[in-house]
Amino acid sequence: MSGYYANITVRGATQEDVVAFLKRQGVIAYVSPTLKGATVIWQQDLSSQEPLAASLSAELKCPALLVMGYGEAVLMYTLYAGGAPSDAYVSSPHDDLDLGGEPAPEGNALVLASAFGIDMDHLVARVERVLRRPTRQSNEYAYAVNRHGELARALGLPLFAAGSGFNSIEVGELPDGQGFDPSKLVRTP
Repeated sequence: MSGYYANITVRGATQEDVVAFLKRQGVIAYVSPTLKGATVIWQQDLSSQEPLAASLSAELKCPALLVMGYGEAVLMYTLYAGGAPSDAYVSSPHDDLDLGGEPAPEGNALVLASAFGIDMDHLVARVERVLRRPTRQSNEYAYAVNRHGELARALGLPLFAAGSGFNSIEVGELPDGQGFDPSKLVRTP
C-alpha cells in the first residue's frame, strides 16, 4: 500500500461488461472478477478517475464509487449515479484539496447505502458510523485504508479494494482480501 491509491467499484456490471467498456474507451486498467455483484477497477491514469467513474455509471447503468486514499490518513469518495456525482466525502480536510472555498463534503450515509441496495436502518447507521468516526492517531481510522475497508464491509463491497491501486498491482503487489482471485484479474486494453 502506498500513500496514495484510487479505485472505482461498480455494482451491477460484470467484469465482462466493464472490460468491454474499458477496451472501447482505450482505458488502461486492471479489473477484478465480479464478487457478489460488485467489480473493482484500478485505472492507470489518476487524473481521469472522475470522468471514468461518471462514464461507467452512465454507460453501464450502475452506481460507481470512486475512492481515493491520500497521504495514508485521508479517505475521499465520490459516488456517481446516472453519470453524475450524487454524493461525496472527505474524511478530514487537507491543504492540497481545492474545494473552491466550500467546506469538505461530509457524505450522506443514506444516499451511499441506497446506491448499493442497503435500506435497513441499522445497516445505514453502520455506514453513518464509519463516515463520522474522527480521524485520530489513536484509533483505527488513523489510516484511510482502514476506513475504506470498514466502509466496503458496511456496503457489502469487496474488501480487496481497500488500499489497492493500479501502480501497486503493476509492480506485483496484488490486492488482498476474501474473494480476490489473482488468476481472474484482467488488464485492459
